[in-house]
Amino acid sequence: MKFKLLVVLVACFVFSCAANPMKQYQEDADLIRLEHLEYWTDIINKYYQIKGSYPFQEEIQNSKDIVLVKIATKQQMQYLSSGGDKYEKRLDNNQSGYFKERSVKDFVAEVEAVLGHQIEEKYDIQKVPTSSPVGYYYFTSEDGYLVWVTCITCGVTQVSTLLMDGVTPTVNIVSEGMVGKVTKALTREEMLNHPTYKSWVSRPFHKSEYMHNLVKENSHDSK
Repeated sequence: MKFKLLVVLVACFVFSCAANPMKQYQEDADLIRLEHLEYWTDIINKYYQIKGSYPFQEEIQNSKDIVLVKIATKQQMQYLSSGGDKYEKRLDNNQSGYFKERSVKDFVAEVEAVLGHQIEEKYDIQKVPTSSPVGYYYFTSEDGYLVWVTCITCGVTQVSTLLMDGVTPTVNIVSEGMVGKVTKALTREEMLNHPTYKSWVSRPFHKSEYMHNLVKENSHDSK
């Protein structure tokens, strides 16, 4: 009887794992997002080392000005910006027009012009938003820059927080001048060396090749 019970329990466990592909997809998608957080902040820091300012920071005219770039594919932007065929106002963090918005096409072109070479564009692999926005978000003000990505499986920790929607966890990296001005945001170096962040990125992918191939499909989406 005990043997039969053990077999049943093992079978239930295996079935449970196999029957939850969405959980595995979410975990892999979040690992991709953290990879891309590192990638874009590295690109932005290299840009700063060459130019002495962050992308579009020179367009800031007063202390209240903030420039926003939604780092998203053409398909994703249909949901995120007014005028898109599938626009969802609740997912648009610039629905009020408070931020001066620049396109990802302009952003990539500006970065490539300063770096002197073409870059691989890295986008969120989730094509269609559900309860949370897709894409990555770059902001710059006279104080520096912020990049945030969603990370659903990260939850709320010392180094991750929730969007104003109260349900979407994000991980935020800022320049030194922005430390303390964005909730739970750290500089790139601080974030990458934080024990919690290290624990997230130490998790193995379930389908690494598949996920990274999805990224490659959009590597020049802005062109």
